[in-house]
Amino acid sequence: MLLCAFFATVGVLVSREAAPLTPQVFMSMPSALRPPVVILPGFGNDALDYADGELVASGGDAGDGGFEARLEKRGFTSVTTLPVARADWLRIIGGLLDESFREGKAPPETAFGWYLDRVDEVVQAAQEASGNEQVLLIAHSAGGWLARAALGRKEGALAGRVCGLVTLGSPHKAPPSEPPGDDQTRGALGYVDTQYPGAALQSKGVEYITVAGSAVRGSGVADRGTPEREAWISYERLVGRGGVEGDGIVAVESAHLEGATQITLPEVKHSIGTPYEWYGADDVIDQWLPQVTASLAKRALASFAVR
Repeated sequence: MLLCAFFATVGVLVSREAAPLTPQVFMSMPSALRPPVVILPGFGNDALDYADGELVASGGDAGDGGFEARLEKRGFTSVTTLPVARADWLRIIGGLLDESFREGKAPPETAFGWYLDRVDEVVQAAQEASGNEQVLLIAHSAGGWLARAALGRKEGALAGRVCGLVTLGSPHKAPPSEPPGDDQTRGALGYVDTQYPGAALQSKGVEYITVAGSAVRGSGVADRGTPEREAWISYERLVGRGGVEGDGIVAVESAHLEGATQITLPEVKHSIGTPYEWYGADDVIDQWLPQVTASLAKRALASFAVR
C-alpha cells in the first residue's frame, strides 16, 4: 500500500514538475521526497538569518520563523541550519598566515576548513537523528561551493550521507585571473571547480540543482549605490563582465553547474535583505522547490529500479 502511494505521488511530480502543489500534497509526501534538510549559510551570514533572525525591510524580523519554518510548512519535518555565527567568518583572516592563501592558490581547507568540518558533523547528526535517511543540502550563496568542497574532500566520504545539493545563488566558477576578475576566496573556489567540476558526485547518487536569479542586469553607468551599479561591480569580479544578468551579486553564468538541473528565476535577488524577492522568500520557494522534489522523485524511482 505504501509503495503504491509512493509511486502515485512520484508519477504526479515527474509529469508536472513545475505545477503548483498544495500544502496537503506537501504534507502527504513520502519521506524520500522530504528528507532531512541542512541549510548552509552564505558568506557573512549567521544561522539566525535563516530562522527567526531573518531581517525584513522594516528593520524587524520576518515573524514567520524564516526560511527554516517555510520549508517545514512544505512538509520537511527536520530542518537544521549549520550553526555559524557572523563572527566565525573572521577565522578566514587566519589564512593570511599561509603562503598559498596570500598567493591566491589556497585549497578550501586553508581558510574554510572549520566550515567544512562543521558540515561533516551536522550532516552526520541529521542523518542519525532521522533514522539513517540521507540528507538534502540547501546552500545559499558561498554555502554552495563550500558544500561542493565538503562533498568532494576525503574521497567523497560525505556523499554517502547526502541525497542532493540545492544551491541558491552560489558562485560556482573560478573568477578570471586577470582584472577585473577578483578571486576573494584566494584560490579556494578555483580549487573546488577544478577538483570537483560540475555535478561531480552525481554518479554516487547526489542530485545537483542550481538555482539562479536574473532580476538585475549590471550597469557601469548607473548611479552609485543603485542595484544595477552594485551588480556591475560584483559581476565584474566574478565573471569579468559587468553588463550581464544575475541576482544582484552573482551572475547567472556563474551560478549554474554543468550536469545539474538548472533553474533560472527572472525576478529573484540574492540577499536576504530583499525579503520578498530572495531565494528563501515564501513565494519564491515555490518557484524552485517542485523541481527539487521532482529530482528526488526520479532518484527514488531509479533506486527502486535497481533493487
